[in-house]
Amino acid sequence: MHAIADRLAFGRRTRFHRERRGLTQGELGALLNRSEDWVYRVESGRIPVNNLKMLTDLAAALRIRLEDLLGSAALLDGRDECDGHLPAIRSALMWSRHLAGGLYEGREPPRPERLTWEVGAAWSLYQSSQYARLIGLLPALLADVRLAAQKHSAGPDKARALGLFALTCHVTAAVLRKRGETDLAWTAADQGDVAACESGDPAVILALRRCVAHVQLGAGMPAESVNTTLRAADGLPHGWWDSSPTSLSLYGTLLLNGAVAAARLRDRPLADDLMTRATGAADRLGLDTDEMWTSFGPANVEIHRLALALEFDDVQLALEMAIGLRPSPKLPVERRARARLDVARAYGEAGRTDEAAEQLKRAFRAAPEQMRAHELARGLARRLYKRSGRREVRELALGLGALD
Repeated sequence: MHAIADRLAFGRRTRFHRERRGLTQGELGALLNRSEDWVYRVESGRIPVNNLKMLTDLAAALRIRLEDLLGSAALLDGRDECDGHLPAIRSALMWSRHLAGGLYEGREPPRPERLTWEVGAAWSLYQSSQYARLIGLLPALLADVRLAAQKHSAGPDKARALGLFALTCHVTAAVLRKRGETDLAWTAADQGDVAACESGDPAVILALRRCVAHVQLGAGMPAESVNTTLRAADGLPHGWWDSSPTSLSLYGTLLLNGAVAAARLRDRPLADDLMTRATGAADRLGLDTDEMWTSFGPANVEIHRLALALEFDDVQLALEMAIGLRPSPKLPVERRARARLDVARAYGEAGRTDEAAEQLKRAFRAAPEQMRAHELARGLARRLYKRSGRREVRELALGLGALD
């Protein structure tokens, strides 16, 4: 019943936004290279739309954000203690950068070494998919790094504080995007990008441009994400991007995100070009590293190759990659869990239900918060249960919040 109700609610939202745009069912179908009958069946709840590319295309045709099409319940079902901290995060981000100084009269920021450690700890929580703990810490951390940036007027201390504020905004945007809070994630990414530019640190600047591109992609704006990727090196010192393991990792990760964004646009030549450039960066790096929390290296490139095959609906290629993919134990939990999710998706698309369920179960066991927040995981669980009807698959779907 839950799946039927989801389809009906999705269909009603589709119809509402189609009529709001003044389109007939036939006109919307033409924009999507689909028939009028297909649109009718979607709107009446008779068929699901499970393909992420089609969901993105539908949202673009309706000129709305992806989360508006999916609805808050689809993205944020199973809300937990994270919700209680979101107003505090919003307040921390919405303070005026020029007027916030008055809020800190008589208060001293933590020592720079302490702040550096706290920012690193926040990223460690993100990479281990401990979202509730991370979100609980972010309001105070945002306040502290903003205070540090306000207290220093100029010089190296000011630049360092601005960099820490930017990186805190980055991890804030990353976890908010995972939680489906796209608007708030954009606020964090934008503030972080401004602070990064003011810091003058090329590594922080590139990290925040990656953040902006990532949030744009999550908001259903792949064209903007590609544009950010292609212009990311503007203003940086010539040749800087391949001057160190850190710069290679940052640029390579940005290229991977850009390749996925290009795939969402169905631009295979551009996606292949960006993937080739990312592979070159990984080859130059030579090993899997975690410079500035990028998890970049040959292993992450292979994970994204699988993601691209899925984006382009290359089921046979995706299956071949999935069978051979062994996520490195050196990768953070977040990366390994996402890899297993994509392996599960590949098995699922190929009709290998048992293998798909096993891989999804392993992803859920490794990163329960991450998987519960991921619509692809929840949608896959619903489809697998519908196919098999097995008790253990139903329990998995219930655990993911995919069923009532």
